[in-house]
Amino acid sequence: MTIFYIVIAVLVLLFGILSYLNFQTWHIVTVLATFCCFFAAFAFVVLSSLVLKTQAAWRADYQNKAEMHARLETEVEVLETGVAINELTGKLVSTDDPIGSILTANAELKRVMHARGRVWRGCQAGQLAQNSIEVVMPTRQPDPTNPMAPAPSQDRSLDIDTVLYAFGEVPRPDGIVLPGVYLGEFIVTMTNFPNVTLEPALPLTQQQAALLNRGGTWTLYDQMPTDNREIYAELEQPEVEKIITDTFTWGQGDPAVSAALKEQFARSGKTADPNDPPATVWKRVTFLKDLSVDVDSDSDVAAPRENFESATGLAVAPDLKQGAPTEFKQGDTTLLDATTAAEMAADGTVKIEEDVYRRPLHDFSSEFRFAYSMLNSLRDQIAAYQTEIGLTDAQITRTQEVVQRREARGTSLDKDLNNVTKELEQISSYNDRLEAHLKTVLAEVSRTYRSVQTLREALVETQEKQKTQIDQQLTADEQQTAL
Repeated sequence: MTIFYIVIAVLVLLFGILSYLNFQTWHIVTVLATFCCFFAAFAFVVLSSLVLKTQAAWRADYQNKAEMHARLETEVEVLETGVAINELTGKLVSTDDPIGSILTANAELKRVMHARGRVWRGCQAGQLAQNSIEVVMPTRQPDPTNPMAPAPSQDRSLDIDTVLYAFGEVPRPDGIVLPGVYLGEFIVTMTNFPNVTLEPALPLTQQQAALLNRGGTWTLYDQMPTDNREIYAELEQPEVEKIITDTFTWGQGDPAVSAALKEQFARSGKTADPNDPPATVWKRVTFLKDLSVDVDSDSDVAAPRENFESATGLAVAPDLKQGAPTEFKQGDTTLLDATTAAEMAADGTVKIEEDVYRRPLHDFSSEFRFAYSMLNSLRDQIAAYQTEIGLTDAQITRTQEVVQRREARGTSLDKDLNNVTKELEQISSYNDRLEAHLKTVLAEVSRTYRSVQTLREALVETQEKQKTQIDQQLTADEQQTAL
């Protein structure tokens, strides 16, 4: 720019010198015309340079705006469909986010809404009476962001015999009200908007009856909320563990179950353990060639609550249909169940990289019914045990009565035993005296016997002597007679 000014200054100086030299021979009008032409040309050059500069700036800005417009159009198209071609560069632009486009986000929203089913929030529950309860549904409010929109329809009646799953609403610290406690499964028996009469599908437990009589607001679902592995996927493990701990603390759950659930969330997506159940072990595979997989059924009619064909697993429900096959490119990685991975590895479509643990999903409806049946079974067992305990208590009472009678009998027998013992002591003493007397008598008898023996012997001896004397006397007499 400085050189440009120097050149202009030199030209003006030369023009002034030449004009001065020609002034003596030129007419004054010619000189003035020359001066005017020179300065007009100078002004034209300056203005032309300014115009050129402005045009260059606008051309650059136009180019930038055109590139920005093309980029924004590409981004808009990517946001709408997920893929687009940049008109300036000719490159294919896409998003790696599974729900990074309106098309995929709408499909995901439809899938989530279909899986969730219909929901009625803020329903005011009455009191349980004669095994039924009346629920008042809230009226729909107009859209505050669109005052010109027509008033929303208030027809929210439910068909008779519709099965509903009720959850008691609990306000969070931030003021948001969310379903917090499962109340049970109910059947619609009468509808008269906004009033709906419900009856329990299963006999109520005492805990359920107590929760129902607390009143409050409910959230009603026509499908039991489903479990999926995307839950808490964006949270760190400490946050997940805090949610589980708070839930089990509030519900007074088993700490062992809480610890097992925390471990499932912590290990999900990581390398599997050899001892893991086969149903929780998936295969991380790498595709060795391109593959297109049909995921939608040709059928356009789905039975009530039918989401997928039972034989093929293809999507039947319109909200679940993808609209196009799922494409896998060579080098893509994904997780497959063990059977599918083995089949695809056998035909060379994929290469199995590693075993990955994925936490098992829970069928809450079946698990609640199973818990209910287990609770009833436990209640029946408790009743049976209580009956047995009552019988045992009665038997114990009778046994105690028998024991008391036996103890009384024993006390009486103890008294008799004491009396008998005393009598035995007296008899023993009397026997001792008799034995002593017997010994005395026997001694006396012995002495008498010995005296009698002595006398007998003396008598015998006397008899013998007398006999001898008699015999001698008889012999002498006989002799004298003979003489």
